[in-house]
Amino acid sequence: MKKKEKDYKSSIEKALEDPIRKSQYLKQVEQLFKGPKGDPNHAKDLQKLHDAYGTKGFRSKAKAYIKKYGLPDEYGALILLLDLTSEKRIVIDAMEKLIEMKEKLSTHELKGLKSKLRTLSLTSKDIELSEIAEEFLGEL
Repeated sequence: MKKKEKDYKSSIEKALEDPIRKSQYLKQVEQLFKGPKGDPNHAKDLQKLHDAYGTKGFRSKAKAYIKKYGLPDEYGALILLLDLTSEKRIVIDAMEKLIEMKEKLSTHELKGLKSKLRTLSLTSKDIELSEIAEEFLGEL
């Protein structure tokens, strides 16, 4: 009986022996762990968010994206969200996420973030947003 147990392999174990099937399986597992951002439409929706920047529809696109996927993980999309000063919670959350990413940002991205936070701290009509931007600026 021990010999049979040794010879027995589940279909998953057999599939993992094939490098191509193993790669496909691992990609599927990775997509599951990404949650909604693993959705094949995520990249398209993220691009739509970028494309809407500077238009009247940006605010609604940003809110729809965040409702569906949560805050973006990409610097480029997060930095755009800092312009949504009428959506205080989104701006604060985006600032927090950008500060968490600061170690991974390039020199160029870090300069852009500093500039954006400086501008926000000096020009925001919302005193709380201005103070938070200034506080985060001090962390860079």
